[in-house]
Amino acid sequence: MSNPFSKFENFGSIADPAKRKELAKAIYEQLQSKSEKGIGFANSDTENFATAIDEILNNKTLKELCSQDKELAEKVTQEVLDFINKAKREINTSENPFETERELLSSFSETEKKNFEEKWKPTSSFLNENYNKSQIDSNFYNEEFKKTFQKTERKEQRRFESVKEHLTEKWDNLLFAKQTKWELSIIDEWRKKIAEELYKRIEELKKLQQLLEPFTNELGRLFDMSKGNWQRANFDILKRYAEFLKQDKALQQLAEMLGKMRQAEKEFEEEIFSNTAIKPEWKAEYASKADLIGIKESDDLSSLLPAETALLSDETLQSVFIKKFAEKKLQTFEYQAKVLSFKEEEFQDKRQKEKEEAKGPFIICVDTSGSMHGTPETVAKTLCFAILKIAIRENRKCFLISFSTGIETLNLTDLKNSLDKIISFLSMSFHGGTDAAPAMHEALRQLESNDYKKADVLMISDFVMPSFDKQTQAKIISAKENKTKFHSLVIGTSQNQNVIADFDNNWFYNPDRQESILTLVKNLNDL
Repeated sequence: MSNPFSKFENFGSIADPAKRKELAKAIYEQLQSKSEKGIGFANSDTENFATAIDEILNNKTLKELCSQDKELAEKVTQEVLDFINKAKREINTSENPFETERELLSSFSETEKKNFEEKWKPTSSFLNENYNKSQIDSNFYNEEFKKTFQKTERKEQRRFESVKEHLTEKWDNLLFAKQTKWELSIIDEWRKKIAEELYKRIEELKKLQQLLEPFTNELGRLFDMSKGNWQRANFDILKRYAEFLKQDKALQQLAEMLGKMRQAEKEFEEEIFSNTAIKPEWKAEYASKADLIGIKESDDLSSLLPAETALLSDETLQSVFIKKFAEKKLQTFEYQAKVLSFKEEEFQDKRQKEKEEAKGPFIICVDTSGSMHGTPETVAKTLCFAILKIAIRENRKCFLISFSTGIETLNLTDLKNSLDKIISFLSMSFHGGTDAAPAMHEALRQLESNDYKKADVLMISDFVMPSFDKQTQAKIISAKENKTKFHSLVIGTSQNQNVIADFDNNWFYNPDRQESILTLVKNLNDL
């Protein structure tokens, strides 16, 4: 990414490149933070600009907006850096009112003892005229210089240099203070100028941000737009329709209801997932004598059958018993205890997962003919304004078709970068005759595109127009079979019933009846 401050860092009017780079970074970081600590530079480091910069940045609205948007912070930083360069150039190119005094001071500082008397007279006269005794007492220095001339020893020469150095240093400090004050006055004039313009634009930007939300949150772009005629020419248009929405709650509700048009069809996808089954099983504990289940051969003396113990009662058969014991072939009872346990088994399974449901795009056809002039035009534009805000808030595509005797289209797939087009639509005048067929043809054509194949169509008109031809009606029926819904908002009372019969939903608004829109909202809520 290129460095937005490289021009100032490389070619700025103050300090050296390293210091300029630090300054640009400090200004930007201060704008991005909410701290009020200042840029952390002394005036000596920035050639008298540090205080002015801190004053410019110490604006609540400026800090609030810049902390939200990096691009805006960059642009404001560039403006502050531009202020520094302009002010410094004026200082450098202006006639320095202290140039003569600086030359006199320089000449005096180089005066030798042998030429002192001819130099001292004009110098003493200048000091008396320009400084009071509390600043420079020329009589005091005159007496001190006289004492150095009473003797010619080397010691007196050193004393002369010492007195001259003392006066030169004091004078230089006073002159530096006057020079600094003069420079600060120029810097402050520039500061007032930039601050007035910057704060005005920032306040306008905040209003634009509130007005255009959610159209765009790109404050840096809006800041650029507010520089030129765009803001002044179009701010009132946006404000006007925002005010309409604010004042007419029912109209806002209507837009919200229209914004709840059919969502995209539900889709499913197969998902593989790991599952665990818990199975019960019985485990045998053979050492436990719980249940007698049979007879077996073993060397378990505790479970001997009585017939085997009988072998021990006969001396001749005792050897048989010992042999069977050694071979574990004694007949013994077999016992078993069972314990219920549970076993976990993991396996892969499949299921149908519903994809996240996305709301479908809009295709809005707006009648801009002369018959819509007046209140119908205001309602249509305000409603479009509200629906467009809903579309961008919900990240939905929108295609706007305005029609009278011809059509104009706005493909608002990328709403955030279509603000100028929206402004143009809101600013246009309604005139001409009414022919809705081209608008409907364009809407049907867009339904075949990838961006708008799942869109619903809303037509806003007074519907004082000819009926659609049979071919258009057939295409509308075909689109309905693909689950597209056609909605009409009828403004007025003189509509062609044959036209609105082609729509799935027809909503009516009578501009002559104040409660009409409330009734319309109620009807929509009942759908």
